[in-house]
Amino acid sequence: MKREQDISRSYERWCREVSKRWGPTRDEREEAKEKRRGRYIERSKELRKAEGYLKEVKIVRGEGSREYAKAKKSYEKSVKLYDISKRAYRHDDFKKTMYFVDMDLEYEDVLLFSVLMTVLSLVAVLSVFTLLHYLLYPLDFLDLLLYVIPAALLVPVGVLALVSSYPDILERKLKAESIGRAPESINYMTMSMRVRPSLYRAVSFSAKHTEEPMASGLNKVLWDVYTRKKSSLEESFVDFALQWGEWNEDLKRALYAVRSAMLEKTRHGLNASLEKANDIIIRGTKRQVEDFSNSLTTPTTILFAIGVLLPLIIGAMLPMLALGDLDIGGFSADEAAAAGGMGVFQIIIIMNVIAPAGAFIYSYKILLNRPGTTSPPDVPVSKDRARTLGVSLIIGILLSLFPILFHGYLDPLMPLPYFWPPVGALSYYCLKTTWDVKRERRVIKTMEREFPDALFQLGSRIAEGMAVEIAFQKTGKAMAGTEIGNLLDRITSSLQINRLPLEDALFGDEGVLTKLPSRTIKATMRTVVEVTKKDPAEAGKTIIQISNFLRDMEEMEHDIRSKLSQSVEMMKGTAMIFAPMVMGVVVSLYFMLYDIFSEISSVDMISPMAFTTVVGVYLVLMCLVITYFTTGIKTRVDPVEFKYEVGLILPVCMGLYSVAVILGRVGLAG
Repeated sequence: MKREQDISRSYERWCREVSKRWGPTRDEREEAKEKRRGRYIERSKELRKAEGYLKEVKIVRGEGSREYAKAKKSYEKSVKLYDISKRAYRHDDFKKTMYFVDMDLEYEDVLLFSVLMTVLSLVAVLSVFTLLHYLLYPLDFLDLLLYVIPAALLVPVGVLALVSSYPDILERKLKAESIGRAPESINYMTMSMRVRPSLYRAVSFSAKHTEEPMASGLNKVLWDVYTRKKSSLEESFVDFALQWGEWNEDLKRALYAVRSAMLEKTRHGLNASLEKANDIIIRGTKRQVEDFSNSLTTPTTILFAIGVLLPLIIGAMLPMLALGDLDIGGFSADEAAAAGGMGVFQIIIIMNVIAPAGAFIYSYKILLNRPGTTSPPDVPVSKDRARTLGVSLIIGILLSLFPILFHGYLDPLMPLPYFWPPVGALSYYCLKTTWDVKRERRVIKTMEREFPDALFQLGSRIAEGMAVEIAFQKTGKAMAGTEIGNLLDRITSSLQINRLPLEDALFGDEGVLTKLPSRTIKATMRTVVEVTKKDPAEAGKTIIQISNFLRDMEEMEHDIRSKLSQSVEMMKGTAMIFAPMVMGVVVSLYFMLYDIFSEISSVDMISPMAFTTVVGVYLVLMCLVITYFTTGIKTRVDPVEFKYEVGLILPVCMGLYSVAVILGRVGLAG
């Protein structure tokens, strides 16, 4: 989320800078705005006039008359012109987007920046093809029609669409992420309300412990009161519920339930309203995630076809398509080329550019709508990356010595050994930089799964009148052998040996939970600290209720991840196992065809080394794209999870590809 915030701040800064340097002045903007306002007023008058005339004709002539049809057509035209002028003047949707993504930009700022980036992209495309023509690959008229003109048209249009719609894309992404964050934020509000029924305290507590974008939204509720944009906290809170409720009705209802809990006169009524809020948001989130999971069938099938199957089919046909200059049986080279002869440049464009880029763009579009789930624990990443990078480079160098020293013995394998140095170095770096983080995350996640049971036992003992220190000690013994049991033992030791108060033992400078990377446990234990200062019976009951809510949250997270992971296992298996084996056989077949036709006819085929390299690069890119998609479905593109999966999948993919090529060549040669 921090990366998206940095990108959005940079986008906002660039838009302002471009508008400041090359945009219209303030007076010019006001003049243009006044013109749009005048046009908007004029169109609204025309619309009212057309609407009145339509009603008059309907009464006098009737709906079946020719005059009525003419008046209706004129009215519909006035409506369209009014809508256009309204959008040009008011930009209501744009303002809502700016509010949600927290950007202070005018429509003209975004438009000017988008136009500038479009012009720069056109210049870049033409420059690349010019350099390619004069330095690497002379382009003929057919290449101009097939590549230069489409790229010069499509790339700038794509840049214009991407840059101008970035705020909308960010809005969609934040809204999708907030679906999974909403139960957590509501749960923290209800925790706080159970301790002390204060709306201000509940909003502050939730904003402090929940994730983005809910944290920024709740902080804005408080900030609008501080800056006097809203007259009271209740008004700001209700406005927040209305704004976010436009696209998440369940969140709005849950927020209203939290607000109504303030009006309850009894403890029973308070608890009932808070339970209702949690129940609404958990059920609503489950339903929205289930809807998204069900909607994945068609997009995943399309992505699987475009990103995996179609390139595999093209790859299987490449040995025959590459025979473009073959002249046998009265079939001339020109006719063969016209029928489908392909060179290295065309194959690279299709296999290494179009297919991976198309699959990535489509997968990114799918993941924009993926509801967010609770982020993994924020475990600090090792800062010793320079050493890891150095070791990775050494591994790559050592692996590259093998094909260099044994070049004479490896000719049949062609470029395969040269794939392993970068693959080995990248895999080592990815696994080394994520292994410890993954291990620590597993410990924290295990602790969070065990936490509701421990909390239930702790609450039961406190409700019986047991002292807090003794309750922690007995609960730790009951949970012995578990991660949460070890944590409770450390808390007990701090309470008994250091003789510290509970709050200092947990959150002091040397507190047990001070550096624990678990928001759930830390936020809940802060509530436990507050609630144990009151009546033990009521405190124990509150802790038990919180335990039940945490268990519901854990079950919801498990259900969400289970439903989403079912949609990607086939794609992951195909990218890692099936595709490398198929492509390995295709490369072996190409070697055989090259040997045969190079002996019996005048042929100008692509070299086996180039062919093997293109297919190998395609497999690497496909693995990266499919891994991006599958990890995004499971964890919403967590960088640690993505790097870990890449480190595991790339060696397997390249290993199967190498084995398939070797066995295919041996089998075909025999």
